[in-house]
Amino acid sequence: MSARSFFAALLVSACMPALAAPVYADRVEDYTVVAGDTISGITKRLLGEETFWEDNWKLNPQVRDPDLLRIGQRLRILTSRKVIAEAAQVVEAVNRTEKMIAQPRWQPAAPGDSLASGQGLRTREKSTAELRFNAESSLRLGEFSQVFLAKKETTLRGVDRGSIEVERGEVDLLFAPIAKPKTRIEIVAGPSTTTPTITAGKPTELRTGATKDGGARVMVFAGQSNVSAGGAAVAVKQGMGTRVPDAGPPMPPEKLLAAPLIEVRQQTWNYSNGLLRWSAVPAAAGYVVLVCADELCTQIRQRQRVEAPAPETTSTGTVATFLQVDPLPLGTSHWRVHAVSGNELDGYPSVVAYIEVTDARPDLDPPMLALQPLSGFVEGQDGAIRLGPEAILKLISHDEQSGVESIQVQTAEGKWQAWTADTVEVAKLLHTPLKLRARDKLGRDSPVLELTAGNEPKQANGG
Repeated sequence: MSARSFFAALLVSACMPALAAPVYADRVEDYTVVAGDTISGITKRLLGEETFWEDNWKLNPQVRDPDLLRIGQRLRILTSRKVIAEAAQVVEAVNRTEKMIAQPRWQPAAPGDSLASGQGLRTREKSTAELRFNAESSLRLGEFSQVFLAKKETTLRGVDRGSIEVERGEVDLLFAPIAKPKTRIEIVAGPSTTTPTITAGKPTELRTGATKDGGARVMVFAGQSNVSAGGAAVAVKQGMGTRVPDAGPPMPPEKLLAAPLIEVRQQTWNYSNGLLRWSAVPAAAGYVVLVCADELCTQIRQRQRVEAPAPETTSTGTVATFLQVDPLPLGTSHWRVHAVSGNELDGYPSVVAYIEVTDARPDLDPPMLALQPLSGFVEGQDGAIRLGPEAILKLISHDEQSGVESIQVQTAEGKWQAWTADTVEVAKLLHTPLKLRARDKLGRDSPVLELTAGNEPKQANGG
């Protein structure tokens, strides 16, 4: 989720530009070929292994066949190779992101910074960061996250071995092994250790983090990973997740919840605090909504938890959950939502939706509901209106910003339901007094109007 935001971002991040291969300090010397020599044989004898025989061949462009050398031929050969690139690189640091080079001092981090073994990275509120280890793997930190490189080393074969400790928050790992994988990586969160299963050409996308009760959670969105804790281990396949208690072992893997369906992909508001709506996901204990300045959600504007159930029956008869956001700035914002299970495992994210705010003022006022006499009335010299028994009144409702969603009437059972007529007949009030209210598109209600024959319409207390 580059791994820019786990979900839409993680899925496209396989196209991110790769870092260079591990950097080496080489010593190259002249060599005279003896009987039985080949490029690979010379490489193995001088470096202890033949992994880098192609590098030696490239040093000698005059050699057409690396297995056919002439006795006495002069070559340029690697006689020693030292790995010097044993670090992770910060490729993104949004808002307040800090690195720890020497304990306990933290200092601002910036793209291009390198972290070596024992050093850390952390994010503050509305901050994100991305660490890249090599061309195969990168790590995304959400806000309020803190990680340390417990171990980062590169072998002579060019294999990166890394262990990351998640001390706070959560991280998203994108691990995309190339044809000949050169990375071994593990993530330690709470009591758990998560190790991606390496399959050439098949990426692993996972999220893990420590929980407040001292445990951990692991969600695998692509590929497969092994999760161990308390002397036991489970294989977590794609689309599955596990909760790890503070003392282990991992719980049996469970299926991750499906992505919620967003009702409206593109909205335009002439106010700044509108409603976001999405379909309810069966078995969801809650939802997490991210509102960001960019589509990949590297710049978080709001992160809010919505507990389930919070259902609302829409005009189409479907059940939806919703969130009224805090006021957003002018311009475009992007948002997505994912469901959370009872074991606090994140489900798949929704598609990204868009909000265009044309007026930064929030809609704070309820709608207005009033009555206008149409017929059967007399207006006295004092301006007072007296209604006859056959009078007809017109309902007038208005909301300047979000607009009126509906007019509702209270039934004898105390329930509110839609009122579909535009008028009220006074004669009918003799038998059935009415209570009416208007509701705007943010779910805010007007004061209740009480209508009773023989009385002037008045505002009721409560509703």
